[in-house]
Amino acid sequence: MGFLDKLFKRETSAERAAWLDQAVSGAAAQAQQHFLAEIRTARRSFEAAETPAWTDSWPTNAAPINDDLARQLPTLRARARGMARNNEWAIGYLLQLDDQVLGESGMRLQMRLKHRDGTPDTTNNNRIEAGFTRWSSAADVSGLSWREVESLALKSMIVDGELLYRMRPLAGQFKFQIQMLDPSLLDVSLHREWQGRRVRMGVEITDDGAPVAYWLLMNKTGDAPSELVSVGRHIRVPATQIRHRFIRHEVGQLRGYPELSGGARRLWMLHDFEESAAVASSNAAKRQGFFVSPDGEAPRGFADTIISGVLESAKASGKVLTTDEVQAITAAAEKYATTLPGQYDTLPVGYDFRPYESKWPTIESGSYVKQQLRGWSAARGMSYVSLGNDLESVNYSSARVGIVSEREHFKAMQGMLRAWLHDEIITAALPGIVLATPGLDMSRVANYLAAVSWQPRRWAGIDPVKEANANETNLRLKLTSRRRLILERGEDPDEVFAEIDAEEEIFGLIDAAAPQDVPAEDDAGDDAGDTTDPADQDEEVDPKTANKTIRRAPLVAVREHAHPMRRHSSGSYVAPSNGD
Repeated sequence: MGFLDKLFKRETSAERAAWLDQAVSGAAAQAQQHFLAEIRTARRSFEAAETPAWTDSWPTNAAPINDDLARQLPTLRARARGMARNNEWAIGYLLQLDDQVLGESGMRLQMRLKHRDGTPDTTNNNRIEAGFTRWSSAADVSGLSWREVESLALKSMIVDGELLYRMRPLAGQFKFQIQMLDPSLLDVSLHREWQGRRVRMGVEITDDGAPVAYWLLMNKTGDAPSELVSVGRHIRVPATQIRHRFIRHEVGQLRGYPELSGGARRLWMLHDFEESAAVASSNAAKRQGFFVSPDGEAPRGFADTIISGVLESAKASGKVLTTDEVQAITAAAEKYATTLPGQYDTLPVGYDFRPYESKWPTIESGSYVKQQLRGWSAARGMSYVSLGNDLESVNYSSARVGIVSEREHFKAMQGMLRAWLHDEIITAALPGIVLATPGLDMSRVANYLAAVSWQPRRWAGIDPVKEANANETNLRLKLTSRRRLILERGEDPDEVFAEIDAEEEIFGLIDAAAPQDVPAEDDAGDDAGDTTDPADQDEEVDPKTANKTIRRAPLVAVREHAHPMRRHSSGSYVAPSNGD
């Protein structure tokens, strides 16, 4: 072999195959080492921080919440309001929220004033509560009642994500009213400097983030009052006059965002799906099939009705159609056909018929709707059963778990609304109520405020019998009080006690602690009602039927006395004498 042959030696197929095997083995070894290194690294890192190819759409950078709100809050609010107006699921959620958080009467004012000896000051309590009721008839400067203000405030917290209202001293009969404001008046696009302070999204703040003033859009509120500073198209209202409340999800957050935004896209897609499914099902029910011709021409006679109708309309209106117009109408009418229920048509000669087949309606869509509503209800703090109106597969245990969790969520919302609205309003309105109510002392306003409490809406027990037995046990063990039990039902203990006293004045004392056994009607024999037979009185109770008796508290005073029992000065009850 010459020098050139050695220098330019040609590679044989066997040598090339060996080289390929060696290259593949080396690459595989390197890949294995890299894979093992990644596994060891993954064991020491967070799974959520990994960025494999299938997580490209998962953001890895988070902008400050105020930056996101400055750009996206108007869109979030617009979509939330659209759902609150048009989406049946969102409307149902808002209705349930108003029913469960506020109820029929809203949060009722309950005064707890006491005398020096600890007894309730019923007179002044009733005076203040009556005065607040009078004030409530026109709580807002526009004439809204207090109950309407409560509903608007709750809805604004959910739909807009913010509660915004202005304190209006010296307004109205009681020298104080409020003014409910649309949160969109607080201009989210306003960013500027003002006298050394920053204005961010319409809120003027100090360096510590405390609000100093609020910049409201002037073109929606009308002319600016003289005591406010007007700057361009905004009015600057001091923070002492404005109450701006929202749920803070992050530190430093300046504006609230709609609570409906959580899962909003899921709900919108569900609404779009249901609408499309309804249209598809309706179309499938109406459309029977197609006539197919060899040359693609439409069958004759289908458009006769349409053409005749157009010609008659033209004749009635005095119009004369040209030949071109008639041909255009004919061509357009041949694209339409109508059917009636139970109709049969003759297949034109030379035409074939192809039935229209559709998968809609289908029962599989129900599972999709349920899954979407489950996700959306989870973001609302409510169970799917309540929000989806689906009681098909609910039993007592599952219903209790869901309802108890919901009620705790409703209580938390009641607490927020009470702190953000009710406590603020009663503090500002009570002095005017005291001045306008005879018998109340202006110097005791601080004492009156200290005795203020609110009775929110409460709910009936899921199993009243079991809960009543549990309450009776807790009372006997002195683990609770009657007042606390009444408050848990959402009622006023003083009213209940007064009603009980009034009933006992009429009917006498009803001893509920001395129940008697009454045979159940199912076990009554031929002589079950004969109570004069001594044999019946001495007869022992059959153990097999002992558990079928019902226990009933006797109305002793009603049965044995023609007149009611009278209350003695000592507080005990005594039966009237025969001379009464």
